[in-house]
Amino acid sequence: MPKAILLDWDDTLAHTRSSVVEAMEYILKKYNKEPWDITKAKYRDTKKSLKENFPNFFGKDANRAYSEYLKYYIEYAYNKVTPMENATDFLKFCNKNKIDLYIISNKEKSLLLKEVEFCFPNISFRKILGNGDAPLNKPNPDPVFVALNDVTYKINRNNVWLIGDTKQDTECAYNAEIQPILLGKGKFMEDGYVKDKINSAFPLLVFEGFNDIIDYIQVNK
Repeated sequence: MPKAILLDWDDTLAHTRSSVVEAMEYILKKYNKEPWDITKAKYRDTKKSLKENFPNFFGKDANRAYSEYLKYYIEYAYNKVTPMENATDFLKFCNKNKIDLYIISNKEKSLLLKEVEFCFPNISFRKILGNGDAPLNKPNPDPVFVALNDVTYKINRNNVWLIGDTKQDTECAYNAEIQPILLGKGKFMEDGYVKDKINSAFPLLVFEGFNDIIDYIQVNK
């Protein structure tokens, strides 16, 4: 059983994609930019957070556009976010079994905190890290080490897991030498990536949902 589990937020613990898209579509239209699907495909650097991509999207207007994005999101979008299926049961299971919980996300911290409180008001998290809380964001391992900077046990694959839904999360775990857990089917990963990682010397674990992770922990106590 792990001592700590670090979790991604967007589309790992909570359904947030529709809220992000709504806010992005609003701000792109305001600045006469192409729709989100086109802008994302053309200009987004997948190794960077959304905030870090705003200069790619808006050029010299990036800071102003990002402020307006945050304002719109807080006023109209964050309260449409919902917990991922069975996420609450999983988090309660971890709290009951003394597994420390952390969130490490590349999301703007102000939005992240509001969404966590909205979705999981009764769950205890040791730390919640958002964009900029570590020197570098995922896939760099910095968020892992910042989150766990006060633990007394070894930070390794036996003691620490990282659960996420993207290559950023998986690579962050590998870079920190902790156990990577892929939730879902890795729909944003290249063909063959998941298969290669599952069969590697440091195997990626893949689960369809949170109930499957609970079952795995109970069997492998």
